[in-house]
Amino acid sequence: MKTFTRTVREAVRFFLQNGYSSREELERWQSIIRQAAEGETAGDYANIVSRNLTHAYDLQVGRAAALKRHPGISRFTINYLEPKLRTELDRRIMASVDLIKLNRQKAIDTTLSRFSGWASSIPSADSISLAGIQGKMRETAQHIEKAAGNVDYAARRVMIDQNHKLIANIDNVIATSNNAIAAIWHSHWRRPGYNYREDHKDRDQLYYLIRGSWAQKNGYLKAGPAGYLDEITQPGEEVFCQCYVTYIYNLRSIPEYMLTRKGSKFMESLKAA
Repeated sequence: MKTFTRTVREAVRFFLQNGYSSREELERWQSIIRQAAEGETAGDYANIVSRNLTHAYDLQVGRAAALKRHPGISRFTINYLEPKLRTELDRRIMASVDLIKLNRQKAIDTTLSRFSGWASSIPSADSISLAGIQGKMRETAQHIEKAAGNVDYAARRVMIDQNHKLIANIDNVIATSNNAIAAIWHSHWRRPGYNYREDHKDRDQLYYLIRGSWAQKNGYLKAGPAGYLDEITQPGEEVFCQCYVTYIYNLRSIPEYMLTRKGSKFMESLKAA
């Protein structure tokens, strides 16, 4: 959106220097600003989104980085699930582009509205009051320019957030397809500068039971103090959440307090064998 931002600044500079002369002049600049915005098509963002998310996908699936969050799952399993995981990538790209388009249009409309209200309030150039209020007008103009500049920033934020959502969805597909029985929550609350949620910090390192797993159906497991994974918001579900979970697939990795009496006896029998 560099052309859009630059055009808004030119329009602001014009009215600061010349004041408001006519409705026709204002409409002319409105048209110039809108053309600059529409000239930078959403297709540009679509290419950027596709490139960024595909890179994240290749890292998690192609290079199997996702396996770090799925102890015991093999590379062969990731390859087998690749068609399902590819579908998640396509869905995430479409969702990201749609969201950026919506945010982009809102930002453009907001900028035009602010600009029009501001420009039409400036006295004409031959008014003696113009020089006296230029300082205040310039301050207001900076807010208008900032709104235009925020379009790029908002798009980058969407892409970062959607990247985390993609990773969370990849994990969900792998966990569901391989009958995960529990999950451990991990929060980045210790990371400097990370704007964590307090309730997500409280979940850090807690064990959550996955409802309806084979281990629960066989009577081996019960929910611990943290409860079930489906009772809380999921990693990446809330905006800008960067938490993640590691999944558990075997009873050996489950804390004893989540084992039922039957589960404890079953584990004892395995040790004896």
